[in-house]
Amino acid sequence: MANKNLLSPLSLSKGRELMDLVENRKAYTMDQCELNIFETYQRSELVPLTFSDLVITSMLRGKKVMHLFDKPGFDYLPGETVIVPPNVTMTIDFPEATAQQPSQCTALAINQNEIKNTIDFLNENYPREDKIEWQMNYKQFHFFNNQELAELINKLIRISTATDRTKDFLANLTLKELLVRIMQMQNLHEVNDNLHMLAANSRFAYILEYINHHLTERLNIASLSQMAFMSKPSFFRAFRHELGISPVDYIIRERIHFAKQLMSNPYNSVSEACFKAGFNNLNYFSRAFKKVEGITPSVYKIHLKMSHLN
Repeated sequence: MANKNLLSPLSLSKGRELMDLVENRKAYTMDQCELNIFETYQRSELVPLTFSDLVITSMLRGKKVMHLFDKPGFDYLPGETVIVPPNVTMTIDFPEATAQQPSQCTALAINQNEIKNTIDFLNENYPREDKIEWQMNYKQFHFFNNQELAELINKLIRISTATDRTKDFLANLTLKELLVRIMQMQNLHEVNDNLHMLAANSRFAYILEYINHHLTERLNIASLSQMAFMSKPSFFRAFRHELGISPVDYIIRERIHFAKQLMSNPYNSVSEACFKAGFNNLNYFSRAFKKVEGITPSVYKIHLKMSHLN
């Protein structure tokens, strides 16, 4: 069970608006991007879709099975986003789409020059640590929406579908922030997936590896900043700049992830999971858990029990 921040579903097409039952498309074109909204009303398999630009796709309703990069097909559900490089074909199954329960997703096609200009600007003015350049990482192409990402995509949808005369200007600003947030998420996934390999050359990989190895102990931010050879304020700023999350929030998130693993054991109570995961206050643990997962740990434990019974 993983928490995903859902996007706001859009009104479905009606009457003459509906031209196709499979991937019916509405498009909203702006200076640097085009928002496409796709709806499918019947079960279908191996439907190909290709864009000449990079595409950020997000599920709003229903379910797809996505085939991409010659990898096994994977379920694609609301609350999730997939990025696809230019001229790469997505092949899509719609195993559950019906007239009563259609699938709906967005595909935001972004001008390559806009992406290049944004990345060049970041590398010149806001360089990453350890001589690593900002770039789009297509190895990290499928992820759950965090709150910031969901808010930005919802904002872009509102701007794109509006008639405001300043929509191009507003869309460009939001688009830049969206690209930054995606790259930060990718950086965090990349570092987390390769901690041991990267720890020798990346100060943040080294810090994350240390946090993961000492997760249940008392972790002092001042000590972590010293390990990174940075002042505490500089450490906070650089950590969030690189990974899109503060060091405190990262520690909380990892402890909650560990607590969830502990609660999967029916013999561990919520209280035991709390203290074994490194929290020292049950009320604080419950509030933090609900903020990250959307439900309280007690409700999560009940859901686990019910899933085991089924």
